[in-house]
Parts: sequence; C-alpha cells; structure tokens
Amino acid sequence: MARQTPRGGQLRAKRDPQTPIVLAGAVAGFLAVALVWQHAAQLFARVTLPADDTASRLAYAAHWLILPGLTLSAGIVGAGRRSFIADAIDGTRMPASHSLEINLRYNKITLEQTVLAAITWGAMAPVLARDELVLIAVMASLFAFGCIAFWIGYLSNPRARAFGMVLTALPTLAAYVWLAWHAQGA
Repeated sequence: MARQTPRGGQLRAKRDPQTPIVLAGAVAGFLAVALVWQHAAQLFARVTLPADDTASRLAYAAHWLILPGLTLSAGIVGAGRRSFIADAIDGTRMPASHSLEINLRYNKITLEQTVLAAITWGAMAPVLARDELVLIAVMASLFAFGCIAFWIGYLSNPRARAFGMVLTALPTLAAYVWLAWHAQGA
C-alpha cells in the first residue's frame, strides 16, 4: 500500500542514483575474492608453511598480521599528517577537514577488521590442515589490498568503498562461518 502525500498524491521511494556504484563494487569484490580463493594454491605457491605444531602455526598466523598492522599504521600516519592542517587541528569528533574525517573512519573500520581477522586467523591456524594454512596468507593479502582499495574509494566517493570493504571483510566472515561449522563437527 502506497503512502499518500498531504495533497493526495503517492509517495515513492527515491532511488539513490549512486546505488549501482555500491553494487558494482560489491559484486567486483566478491568476484575478486572468489577468483583469488580459487587460485590460491598457484598464487601463493611460494609461501613457506610452518612446521606442523601449534606454536609454529600460531606464529605463522601472527606473522601474517603484519599486513593488517601496516594498513592500520598507514591510516594512523595519514591521520597524523592531516591533523596538523589548520582547519583540522581542533581535535573534535567531526573535524572540519573532510579528508581527515574519512581517514579517522578508515582507521576505526581498519582497527575493527584487524581485531576480527586476528581472532579468526588465530583460531584457524591450529585446526586447518597444514596445506590449507596458505589461506591465512590469502586472507592477509586480500585484507591489505582491500584496505587500500577501501581508503582510495572512500576518499574519491564514499559509495566507492564497497569493493575494498568486500575484499577486507568477506574472507573474515567466511572464516567465522567455517569456524562455527568446524566447531559443530568437532
């Protein structure tokens, strides 16, 4: 049932003309993740896997956390550089500088995604088959590339961040689903 306007006309939901940008980015991100996942063995053939003991597996997962750490560090440095701009130095939650505001949002989202990734990679490392540990390297690489794409997309147009968000979040989400499924079978 359509809602009526005060003059008796019907209200229609306005469609955001930039919605296709979001959808295109999300679909492209999903396809990129699927393609990399499908060809992980070939793309990451040179990755050295750890010894087959729990400590080595956890150290391997921690080693790959350097990539999310570097993306977060880049964001912190970027925010530090931007915070010394005269209109951004006030220290408020909503800075006058648009690029600083985006940078701070990037840092928040990257921190959240890094924590989620650290939890999943640490939980997966002891239970994956040894040859499947390369998936942690795959997730780390997608994470780093996704964060860069997210940041660039966000700076150019907030709706253009979908590609990077999917590259960063989808592997972690898939890992959580796999961990839940694995816990049910254990």
